This record gives sequence, C-alpha cells and structure tokens, in this order.
Amino acid sequence: MIKWFIDKSNKMPLYLQLKDLIKYYISTGSIQDSHQLPGVNKLAQELGINFETIRKAYKELEKEGLISMERGRGTFVTLHKDFIPKTTPKRDLELEPVGTFKHIMRRLLQADKNLEEVKKIIDQAFHEISLESSSQFIIFTECNALQINEISKLLKDYLNLDVKPVLIKDLKNEVQRASMEKKKLLAIVTTGFHMNEVRNIIGDIPLDIHLLITNMSPETRRQLESFDNDTRFGLICRDKESLPLYNDLLKAELSHDLKLSSCVLEERLKVNHILTSVNVLLITPAVYEEIKKKAPSDLLIFNILDKVDTISLKLLKDRIFQQLNSYKL
Repeated sequence: MIKWFIDKSNKMPLYLQLKDLIKYYISTGSIQDSHQLPGVNKLAQELGINFETIRKAYKELEKEGLISMERGRGTFVTLHKDFIPKTTPKRDLELEPVGTFKHIMRRLLQADKNLEEVKKIIDQAFHEISLESSSQFIIFTECNALQINEISKLLKDYLNLDVKPVLIKDLKNEVQRASMEKKKLLAIVTTGFHMNEVRNIIGDIPLDIHLLITNMSPETRRQLESFDNDTRFGLICRDKESLPLYNDLLKAELSHDLKLSSCVLEERLKVNHILTSVNVLLITPAVYEEIKKKAPSDLLIFNILDKVDTISLKLLKDRIFQQLNSYKL
C-alpha cells in the first residue's frame, strides 16, 4: 500500500518533497507503469496542503516524462509511453526457435533453393548479425561500483549485448568517447534515482535513456521479517533528502514498531555509533562498499535495493530490441 507523507518542518519545498517521494516509489517499483496517482484535490486533502502544491509536483514530473496528466481521466505513470509493443504470433523465436527456423527453411526450399543454398543463407545471416552485435553496446550508469558491476553483468547476460558499466561521474567522457569510436552506443540505462542527472549530462545528444527499477528482494524481506521485536536496526544511506523516505517506508513495510536508528554517510559520528550499537544494518547500494569496509565483521548487513524488478527488465529488453529492429528497416 502506498503511503503518502511530507514533512512540513523540513526546509525543502513541499512540492519537491512530494515529487521526490513519487520518484522514489517509481524507482523501487512500488508505483509501476500505468499506475494511477491520486487526484490533486484528494491528495491535497490527505496531506493537509494546498492543491496547487500537488499540481506543481505533478507538472514537474510530467515535464520529466514520468507521468501524464489526462484531463477527465486522471494522472498516470508513463515510464514507457513511447513503447508500442508489436503483436506477434505465438509461434515466435522465443517460444519455438526450432519451429520458426524450420518454417523459414521450408519457405526457402519452396522458392527453388536447395538445402546447401539455404545453409549458406543462414550462415550469412548469422555472420551479419554477429558483426552487428559486436559493434553495438549500451551503458549502464549509477553512482556506485556495486550496482554498475552487478547490474551490467545481469543486463549483458539477459540482453546478449555488450554492456559497459560507467559511474555517473564518468558518463560524459564515456559518451564523448563513444561518438569517436566505431562501436555504436545504443542507449543509456540507469535507475530512477539518476534519470534527471543522466538527462542533464546527455543534454541534446540524441540518445535513448531507459529506466531500470530496483527494489528489495523477497529473500531479503523474509530475512528482515524473521527478526524479533527487540532487534535493533540501523539504516545508512547517501542523501539526506532520501533518509525520511527510507525511514517511513521501512517501518511501514516491516513493522511500525521497528527500532530503527538512521543517518547519512557524511554524518561520521552517527555512522560509527550505528555500526557499534545495532544488531542488523540496512544500507543502500550507494554506500554499500564503504560501509562494508568499516562495519564489524560479525554485523549482519542487508542491501535494501538488491533486486532488479523483472517487469522493468522485460520492458527494457522489449524497448532495446524494438530499437535494434528499427535500425534494420
């Protein structure tokens, strides 16, 4: 269940708080593609703020291409609004690869080709596709080495394409380098937390930027739910703006009585206190590697964004291969 909240005592403008909250929910998969957001007046009443604040947050998200405000219908998440799935028969390459090739071969034989000629045609097609695949790649970018390495490997295996892991700070140089090389950069993939940052870095360069959603795996959730009520939890993340969101969401998802101490990485004294006083430590990927070095060896540590959403992954694959097919037309 989505929990709507803002901190009126926070110096951060209310519309930005709401905007970041919605982006967080989208990034973690709590709000998915085509999800309808609450009406402006309804959400304003629930949060006890002016409806213009809600409208401003929605308008900002609409400019970023994350939602669509449709008059008379409502406001919807539109992560993949430019993707139009192609209708395909059940007998496709994914479901019946052998049957599909046999069908193609029979058609060639019916067109007065012999088996040896058909084999040459297939070998030539295989050779050309191999060359195309070797000259194309995508970039996965994030702010931390843990995610860029793990998710890049996942994408490489899943897409069967070359995937280059790049830190956000190095993205601009990598894109410029790609424009001078023979290999073609197909797209850039990142998580929802960095969509705006990547868009700003890319600027006017005609490159597709795709969103990948990460969230907590069922295995991690089960382990966290197994701890008793006396367990002392700690939470460390990178950004101060995200900390209240993580605090409230973890308590909502695990237990309202959760004993949780939290801070951001730059608060060194608080970090040290948490590392020596809690039973279980919850951390985000952005701080994972640094905290692992500092934490006691016997402290239980969980990455709370340790899974790539499968629907998000499937949509990404569809969009990448739609893009590849468009190049061949």
